[in-house]
Amino acid sequence: MTSADILITNARVITMDPARPFAEAVAIGGNRILRIGTRDDVLGLKARHSKVIDAGMKTVMPGIIEGHVHLFGGAVELDTLMLNGIEGFEAIASKVAAYRKERPGERVLLATGISHNAFGEPMTRQILDRIVNDIPFIAFCFDHHTMWANTRALEAAGIMQGRALPTGNEIVLDEHGIATGELREPAAYMLAQALTPTGGREWLGMTTGENPVPPATPEQRALDMRYFKQGIAHAASLGITSMHNMDGNWYQLELLEALREAGELDCRVEIPFHHKNTFENARVEEAAEMRARYGRHRPGGDMLHSDRVKIFIDGVLETYTALMLEGYPDQPENMGAPLFTAEDFTEIITRADRHGLQIATHAIGDGGVRRTLDAYEAAARANGRRDSRHRIEHIEMIDPADIPRLRELGVIASLQPIAGVGVPGNPHEPILSRVGDKLPWAYAWQTLRETGAVIAFSSDWPVAPLSPFLGMQAAMTAVPMCADCPPQAQSLMDTLHAFTAAGAYTEFMEHAKGTLKEGFLADVVVLDADMEQTPKNQIVNVRPQVTICDGRVTFEA
Repeated sequence: MTSADILITNARVITMDPARPFAEAVAIGGNRILRIGTRDDVLGLKARHSKVIDAGMKTVMPGIIEGHVHLFGGAVELDTLMLNGIEGFEAIASKVAAYRKERPGERVLLATGISHNAFGEPMTRQILDRIVNDIPFIAFCFDHHTMWANTRALEAAGIMQGRALPTGNEIVLDEHGIATGELREPAAYMLAQALTPTGGREWLGMTTGENPVPPATPEQRALDMRYFKQGIAHAASLGITSMHNMDGNWYQLELLEALREAGELDCRVEIPFHHKNTFENARVEEAAEMRARYGRHRPGGDMLHSDRVKIFIDGVLETYTALMLEGYPDQPENMGAPLFTAEDFTEIITRADRHGLQIATHAIGDGGVRRTLDAYEAAARANGRRDSRHRIEHIEMIDPADIPRLRELGVIASLQPIAGVGVPGNPHEPILSRVGDKLPWAYAWQTLRETGAVIAFSSDWPVAPLSPFLGMQAAMTAVPMCADCPPQAQSLMDTLHAFTAAGAYTEFMEHAKGTLKEGFLADVVVLDADMEQTPKNQIVNVRPQVTICDGRVTFEA
């Protein structure tokens, strides 16, 4: 008889399996779940070598599937000065001074997570100069669409007088043609990011979709692999066993494959081909080459694979670059900045769909969502309907006419509740000014769910903290922002489903993970609290005690 390598007993097991929603014990053998049931059901599988985990009647659930992350960038930023939530000149200056005291001799200072309104006035190089004026100082906005640089950084990057850039990217200049310090979108901010110790390699999968040029040295590859391991360890400490990366290049796949071959890949990772608006339309077919080399079909494909295209149709609300159906309330002539024409976008989507590839499109404005749905529908007409499970990432705004189209087209809503404007503690501005009277159709998670759309939740780390428990609390505590705004707060079970089973479905892996079921992959997390008894405004305090991925303990408190 097969014996268990790990036994989890005395638990409140939430399985996400409709046929058996709850249990009290789990037995794991190798990388599979051997048995789910009562304590007596699993104890018969105990052997001398079995590791027994007493869950103390706390929640045991499927490993968390993080459906939207930027793993490489997030991992590097764990080593940076984080300014998330810090506001006011004195508070920021104090934080910077303390950080520099801990790290003397750094030649470039990179801060991350700062907000657009952190200083209570438009951020400029002169403000940053008052904090740091002896070395380049760059501050990355939490949304990763804007960066601010001091004078030293702008001079070192050679962009004090600006530079011609692709559409949608901008080095903001003052009336004299001198850089203000604000750098919008990747083609602008990567010029400053290149000054950092990594040279910005962690963001190439997002900003260019290309490998490092010149190729990374062995020393640089070793450093970057260390960052990947650091990011994955951080994820494991939060109960995460799978991640859908939202940027990609061959370089990332090569590094992660090396970790997998060495037995050091402690989380399942999916990497897309990132099609940029600087590419020829036909280049999207390179995604099929990535799948041929790194597809799920190969040995080890359940730990690392690539069979998806990531593409941006628009920017973000904060910088007026999200594509709108109508002008912004405070800029009626501005409808945002689409990164592709409707014709080019539809051609790219149709080409990718023809190869049977899944597509994930960043679309934040209601115009971006409309253009994405139109392209998905056109691809289905051209290539034939199939179970494509194309995705839209974010959907911060949607026109009511487009809401039922997600279910009709089988499109998955990949959402980040931590960004919701109705989430307690989240700033209301500048979002309310950008949304205006369309607020009832902004961050419409429950509205989408009630129409039958598949809802998957995630963080967009490092745009937001990686903690899924922070995301869960955000999803469950959102409040309507206006009298006409329907409630969008999620139930506990819907929230857990969106972080587990829905993530597996999104990845075409619902037959193997996202649910605790006999024969499924052994991805399990043991928590230090009973989620069903924890007040919804305290879920952020829940912590994993043990994380198990592929039958291996990847974190233990």
